[in-house]
Amino acid sequence: MSKLKQTMLALLVFIIAAVGAVETASASAADLTPSVQAAFDLTAAVADSSARTKLRSLYQELSVLDAQYDAREETIRNLHGSNTQALIAVRARIKEIGQAEVARASATVENARKRYQPLFDQYAALNKQISLLKGLKDKSLNAVLRTQADAMKLLVQAARQDIRDKEAQLKDVKQRRADKVAAARKTLAAIDSPQAAIKTQKSAASALSKRLSADFSDFKAATRKKNPQLTLQSLSSLVSGYKQIAANKQKIVELEQKIAGIIAATSKQIAV
Repeated sequence: MSKLKQTMLALLVFIIAAVGAVETASASAADLTPSVQAAFDLTAAVADSSARTKLRSLYQELSVLDAQYDAREETIRNLHGSNTQALIAVRARIKEIGQAEVARASATVENARKRYQPLFDQYAALNKQISLLKGLKDKSLNAVLRTQADAMKLLVQAARQDIRDKEAQLKDVKQRRADKVAAARKTLAAIDSPQAAIKTQKSAASALSKRLSADFSDFKAATRKKNPQLTLQSLSSLVSGYKQIAANKQKIVELEQKIAGIIAATSKQIAV
């Protein structure tokens, strides 16, 4: 691969990975700032003992889920970026499969044609001369020319057979390359299913995030009013939503890992 191609490939990898990272990342709906914590503490303080215990337990669980959310987003971002780069690289390698062998076989055919061309030209000229001399009665000259033509014919036939053999070799090399490329692309095509599933999971995650944003707004409104009951309801909904989105994001992680496995299998297949 030329230096220019390597530079362009590296630039393409960077751009696609950067875009992919932006698409994959999404901010947590619950921004548990110190002011949010303070408002919650005041609300919990006015709740009865039983409600206070539930509120603090749920808030602690939400804090843990929120931290896990950020960590999982980072995992997804890293996996997606790595897969993007690996996918570009493996596709470039697929295109290069057997190209050197095809180039060598093509050069062999072309060199053979050039090497034998003077012989073919000489044979054609001799036959043309024999044809022009048919009307003359110089039997000895005709006999000499025909003897030369017969001798040269054997050389021409051998040369043509040599070219045909080399063309057959070229055809075989091209077919082997085509078979390897097709096999590699077939293996790599297995990423289509998990990629489609990731889109579905992202769509579900987006819907969940909107719901969580609404729940978090309700939660902050309830704490501003110091209403323990409404705070408990919105907090319970938040925790439930975060658990759902955690499962959703974990599925995306598993799908990205599956894609990584398929890319690795394709890369190994190419190396054989």
